[in-house]
Parts: sequence; structure tokens; C-alpha cells
Amino acid sequence: MRLPTSLRRLPRLAIVTAVLALAGIVVAVALAAEPAIKTFTPTSENDITNIDVLRQQIRNYYGDPLGTGVFADDSNYAKEASSVAQSGAGWLAHAHTRHHAKKAIVLDVDDTTLATWNYEIFSNWAFNPGTNGTFVTEQRFPAVPGMVKMVTDAAGGGYAIFYLTGRPQAQEAATLGNLTSDGVGVDAGYPAPTALSSTEDGLFTKPPVGSYPDYLNKPEFCGPSITAGASCPTVLYKSGVRAHIQDMGYEIVGNFGDQFSDLNGGFADKTFKLPNPNYFLP
Repeated sequence: MRLPTSLRRLPRLAIVTAVLALAGIVVAVALAAEPAIKTFTPTSENDITNIDVLRQQIRNYYGDPLGTGVFADDSNYAKEASSVAQSGAGWLAHAHTRHHAKKAIVLDVDDTTLATWNYEIFSNWAFNPGTNGTFVTEQRFPAVPGMVKMVTDAAGGGYAIFYLTGRPQAQEAATLGNLTSDGVGVDAGYPAPTALSSTEDGLFTKPPVGSYPDYLNKPEFCGPSITAGASCPTVLYKSGVRAHIQDMGYEIVGNFGDQFSDLNGGFADKTFKLPNPNYFLP
């Protein structure tokens, strides 16, 4: 590395310090530029599934080879999602809470309780907040196979039901209508969420930056993001909400999500991963 003239005039110790500082800046910039998805770097085209071939494979997996936006009830996707729901039901039926806590389950929304396959086909797997928002407000999403029965049985077995999504707070009413039954669009038929208080209806949508509740303002959750005026990362946001539910006297016996960021971060006895080959949310 060739040093600038101004650095060559400094004592050796100062030069070393300056070089290390410059290296630190370079490392920091490199770290900041890293992609959210960690994977390998292919050495050959043969290591990569052609993206158009992959799209067709996903259509086939959903039992929708022509891309109509309607997945088949007997598709491999439906079978796999139903299998996860059945595993969850089996766990909930035999689980016991500790210390007399009230038992609860937490469920993500998109592709955990409501299937967004129709939007993936409409958008050709290119998320757009505007068009996606139309699908949300018009309540177009059907239930994920097997999940309505699982959640309904859990509610009948005494479980509190909480929905926890990264959807913005402005979409809460439409999300609740799509999940339950309000006569608009698709009524998926899930049980209504369990209210925690007069201001918390049991459906947790993500507040706008600057409006996070106090219980998230902790260093292990969204505290650093709140201080920086930034959006809280999904894992920290969702784990903070689960901790809040726990602090309200509930034990989260099962946590259901289609992304690992829905499931990581603790505050649940067991996690269940729904299938979703369409997108990755860190």
C-alpha cells in the first residue's frame, strides 16, 4: 500500500495508527455493504438453477404450472404446509405450560396464516409496496392449508391467539378482516386474536418509526433502532413483542412463521417453520 505524502511525514507509530484507522474504515464500509442473504458464490453456471426454470419449479410445487395464481389443494405446497400444521396441532395438544402461565400461540401472517401465492404470480416475484398494498386492503389472500383448523382447535383448547406481522400499522384493519370474517374479499375464517388490553387487540402490526411502544425500547430489542430513528430489524421487533406477551402472563407454547426471522430470538417453547420458497426476509 503506497502511503500519501502527508502520512510519510508522520512518525512511524502515527503512520501505523493512521493505516489501521483507514483499514478500519474500509472494513466498516465493506461490512455495511454485505447482502442480507448469506450463501455461497457459484464457480460455474452449472451451480445455479436458471431463474426461469426455478420459477417454473415453484409453480409446479404450488400445483399451478400455468401460473394462474391459485394453488392446488393437492399440491406439494399444500401437503407440506398441512403437515406443519398437523405437527403444531400435535404439539399443542400435549404441551403443558410452566408456573401456571396462560398458554398462547403466536402466528405470523404472510405465508404463515395467509398465502400470498396470488401476489407472487401477479408481481412475477417482484415485491412492490403499492400493488402489494392493494392486495392487502382488498383482502385477497386465502388461508394457508391446514392452518385454520390448527388455530381454531388451539383456541378451542384454551390457547390465547396472537398474530404478529411485519405489515405496517396502517394495514391492521384489512389484515384482521382477511384473517377473520368481515365480508370483504377473502374471509379466511381464523379465530379473532386475544386482546391483551383495551389498546392491544392481539394483532401486532409494525408501528411507524418514531412510534414504537415503550416495551420495545430496550437494548436487546429495538432500543438502538429507536435511538437512531431507524426501522427495527424483524428478529428484534418480533422477539420484543413476544417478550411483551410473556410479561403479560402468557407462555408462548408454539411460534409459527414462514421466515427464520419470524422464529429466531427466543420467547417460545417450540417453533414451526411453514414452507415458503418465494422470498427471504432477514
